[in-house]
Amino acid sequence: MLTNREKVLRSLSEKSRTLDGANTLGVTANEIASAIGIQRSTVSLYLNELAKSHDAIKINTRPVYFIDGHVYAQDKEKYRRINQHLAQSSSEKNAGDPFAGLIGIDGSLRNVVEQVKSSVIYPPNGLPSLLVGDSGVGKSMVAHLAYLYAKKKGFCSGNWVVLNCAEYANNPELLSSMLFGHVKGAFTGADNEKSGLLEAARDGYLFLDEVHRLTPENQEKLFQFMDKGIYRKVGETELNHTSNARLIFATTERENADFLQTFLRRIPLVIQIPNFQERSRKEKMALISVLFLKEAKIIRKNLNVNSQVIQLLLNNVNKGNIGKLSNIVKLSCAKVLLNGQSGFQNTMEIKIEDLPEDFIKQKDAVINFPEKDVSIQIDYENDKINSKNTSESDKLYDFAGSITRIVMSLETDDDKNERASDQLSKLSNQIIDYISFELNDSRQTVLTEYIESALKSVLSNMYLNFGLNQFNSGTNLLTKLVTYINNYEDVRMVDNLIEANMVIKKNYNNQYKLCLMLVESLKHQFTIKNEMLYCLFLFNFLFSQENQLISREINAVIISHGYSTASSIATTVNRLLGNYVYEGFDMPLEATVSDILRKLKEYFKTIDNEKNLVILVDMGSLTKIQDELKLIYAGNIGIITNVTTQIALIVGNKIMNNEAFEKLVRAAAEGVVPEYAFIHQEKKKSVILTTCIAGIGATKYLQELVKKNTNGEIPIIAEDYYRLKEKGISDDIFKKYQVKMIIGMDDDPEIEGIPYLSVEGLINRSVGDKIFLKAFPRIFNDENLEKMNKNMIRAFTVDSIASNLSILNPEQTVDQVEHCVKKMERSLGVKLDVYLKVSLYMHLCFMMERIILKEPNMDYPDLDNLRQCYGHFIKIVKDAFSDIQHYYSIEIPDSEIGFIYDILKNRMSING
Repeated sequence: MLTNREKVLRSLSEKSRTLDGANTLGVTANEIASAIGIQRSTVSLYLNELAKSHDAIKINTRPVYFIDGHVYAQDKEKYRRINQHLAQSSSEKNAGDPFAGLIGIDGSLRNVVEQVKSSVIYPPNGLPSLLVGDSGVGKSMVAHLAYLYAKKKGFCSGNWVVLNCAEYANNPELLSSMLFGHVKGAFTGADNEKSGLLEAARDGYLFLDEVHRLTPENQEKLFQFMDKGIYRKVGETELNHTSNARLIFATTERENADFLQTFLRRIPLVIQIPNFQERSRKEKMALISVLFLKEAKIIRKNLNVNSQVIQLLLNNVNKGNIGKLSNIVKLSCAKVLLNGQSGFQNTMEIKIEDLPEDFIKQKDAVINFPEKDVSIQIDYENDKINSKNTSESDKLYDFAGSITRIVMSLETDDDKNERASDQLSKLSNQIIDYISFELNDSRQTVLTEYIESALKSVLSNMYLNFGLNQFNSGTNLLTKLVTYINNYEDVRMVDNLIEANMVIKKNYNNQYKLCLMLVESLKHQFTIKNEMLYCLFLFNFLFSQENQLISREINAVIISHGYSTASSIATTVNRLLGNYVYEGFDMPLEATVSDILRKLKEYFKTIDNEKNLVILVDMGSLTKIQDELKLIYAGNIGIITNVTTQIALIVGNKIMNNEAFEKLVRAAAEGVVPEYAFIHQEKKKSVILTTCIAGIGATKYLQELVKKNTNGEIPIIAEDYYRLKEKGISDDIFKKYQVKMIIGMDDDPEIEGIPYLSVEGLINRSVGDKIFLKAFPRIFNDENLEKMNKNMIRAFTVDSIASNLSILNPEQTVDQVEHCVKKMERSLGVKLDVYLKVSLYMHLCFMMERIILKEPNMDYPDLDNLRQCYGHFIKIVKDAFSDIQHYYSIEIPDSEIGFIYDILKNRMSING
């Protein structure tokens, strides 16, 4: 006889097959109850259970409809109306929730949103709540979303009223009038009776920002209103007024002494808003991207935002938070627009120099950029943001598509099942390798620890109940997989995802139940957008883990102190061996022998405990468990101390080869002898290189200048710029010396691993000091760096540069060069900054002397290209120098103009 559950499932299956797919959404609980003669409530219970286990698909309309999941999967195209509903359901679900688009709703703001929503729905008029957070974190936005949510859900119908208490902090009487209203004659100027904001917010919300600026008197009036729902206008002594206005407060200072404790006690919900640096990297990237997209739409330009710009924003937006970030983004776009960088082009480049100067030069700015490319491309017309993050999402869904295609072949052709199983195992290894070694996103966080703890707990329970072969092996890899999905899943659909889940459930029911339990556990850690996507990846991982098992006569365990130590060694060696040989048990440092034995007892329930057992431990103290183990394990036991990855690999190989037990243990312990080696480095002298596009003359001047200002303690070597640029790190200079830094007047020769300091950086202490201190920490300190900086600034004045000329009249030459530079600025339509002018003056002074002495630099590379592409620039320079050329009866060769072009090309846009 069929159970009621089986009757419901059979009836649902039969009715699903006869549905008119073009016009029907499914079968109702009433229809099934009538057909099989069972109460509707019982049918609803079983239908919901079937939907939860993915045996049925639930369509949340009124009434609620269901369709058999297997029937739907077999002929998906037939059910056109259901397909339309499923495609729209995700967007419709979010459309009713104003919080849906909030960045961080499934991460750092999850608790914030849950608390705010709970304050909204609490009867009768919600709970007064206090939002606490630094300036610019978005308190006002969260408060307004609370109002929109309340209005959308029908909890309020009135207005959104805002008052910033700081604006009236110096006039508490006026503030009191604003809040509560006043009667005629209450104070000078009160010619008429007036209602306050509490009345204006009736049936709605009153938001008081900077609430800590309220006087004690006004706080007392407010907590009376929160207590009893009544208040009095200013000047009233008897009459009470009522309002059902809901209250939200905001402050930057929760512990401010200005708050009355009686006032704070009337606010049951205090909600902390995280600042920008407390957000996850994913959220910070999303915030930056959205703000740039917003500006791109305003200025109607596509944007390419440099990777270094993104890194600076990620690491250095501290005070001001999202509000400050928004201003930085806006000012950067405005600067590029003002400079006319894009011209008639539709795409603008945002570089470091486009960021606001005060932001770049802030004292504690982090300017060391990793190699990882985090640049973003904004397409404002198509509302698209392309970044590393979007490419990782694409990769995730490529993996999902591959799993789905292989899973579908499990059902369609039995002869191919073995090959499909191998494909799933190989794909699982590819995914784990990608996450572990290519993704470069493996920072340990509190969230990952919570996830791993939850996974271990569920797995240990499930392995006991389902009798699966593995215990906790690979949970750290499983955690990486889950974190990867959580970081990069979005709302896109995966073809045949529902059908693939049905196939898995039909063919591997136990594993699928385990996947469902894992997903249920993960729901408590973070928001899961698509349960079936998680089930797909989890099945692939667990299936491949079991599929790679081989029969062996020895069980093996690694026990180690510390978070993830044992499990990391176990999973690494298992991957290298291509088989799951080891179970890893991570024990806290304070773990007792009893704690370890309890873990092992649970594990022994899942294995054949008459087989031989090898236990690898990290410290000799763990060998104390050997006497206790005799009582709980039936087979022979071998214990090896001081476990390392190498020892585990040697033992694992021997286990897989089924070597004799005692011989295996002895050989493993004796076979690993520590190796040692000495590396004697030839001591290289630490030096500074100086270089300049203009040639060796200017380079030597810079060499002498730096040498003089470092007191001769550091060897300074002048090196040709183009030689450095061409040979890079392979230049002999780097083999002979330990080059600590390169100082130049113009362009960076870009030598890998060697910091470069331009003339600007040399003068600017916020840039130069960090490089000097890192390169020569024993030589430099704040005092001598300050002295050196003053000398450098003095040395780079125009007079000082000119005084180093050998034949030209210094004052006359400086005047002539300055006049030429002004003419070039007018012709090019630019205004050169002071640092660039210093470099240019220096270069031009030396250039003049070279030409007059008939020793011009004729070695400019690719001169033909310069003449062909930048003939207009050559003409501008010659026109600017026409007076000088006439005065000295000289002609500036095109090669020298090429060096001027190189100095300017990276600082400004030069047209041909």
